Amino acid sequence: MKQYINTLQSEIDKAQKFLDKELANKSYLKVLEVGCGSCSRLHLTQPKDMVGIDVSEKQLQRNNTLTEKIKGDIQTYKLPKSTFDLIVCWWVLEHLPQPEKALLNCQKALKEDGIIIIASPNIFSLKGIITKYTPHWFHVWAYRVIFGQKLAGIEDRAPFRTFLRSSISPASIKKFAQENELSIEYFSTYESPKQMRLRKKYFLMGFLWQSIKLVTHIFSFGMVEVENTEYIIILKKPIKESKLMSQEALESAAI
Repeated sequence: MKQYINTLQSEIDKAQKFLDKELANKSYLKVLEVGCGSCSRLHLTQPKDMVGIDVSEKQLQRNNTLTEKIKGDIQTYKLPKSTFDLIVCWWVLEHLPQPEKALLNCQKALKEDGIIIIASPNIFSLKGIITKYTPHWFHVWAYRVIFGQKLAGIEDRAPFRTFLRSSISPASIKKFAQENELSIEYFSTYESPKQMRLRKKYFLMGFLWQSIKLVTHIFSFGMVEVENTEYIIILKKPIKESKLMSQEALESAAI
């Protein structure tokens, strides 16, 4: 099992390394975790305020990493403008009926030179399609029976209801970034550890797996992927040109 967990961990490590580099010049961070749940996903060495927002009071109570807890819906909660250096949306957008509203909310709340990191299922993967069009009770059953998580669906524990709107596909997120003046600093897709474990368990390997990928590609006209079930993307809000010129002028005057 360890080798499959490492596949996901290696993707997190790469994103973490990129964040460490981008945030290295900041001595203090204001961080927002959207749909923070009961734990935080990233490690930040700087002094920081960790603000978490979640609709679940029980999940918020379990989270011991936050300095401020907000019980609210990121789609409608009015966040303060230009406040956060880093906003983390870690496997949460798929659970929102209107994720585009959440993204706009985050974009407005982000400081200039701030970063948004998004981790999400790929709606246009075979796993994403199956998840989207199967009922929630089936997801709970799968977590309990197939993945052995006996407390799944109890006391506000995963799996949570999913919507998987097309507006959270990798292409749509990239389009959102372009339309809202956010640069794409990092993008990576990978296969879910759960899917990899199931493939091994049911011997969906080698030629058989390649055949499944080929058939899916043909019948979906190339729109649906089989292996790239998840993605991580990092977006950055640039400093306005007027401010950048002012900073350059001050630096020149100081020389």
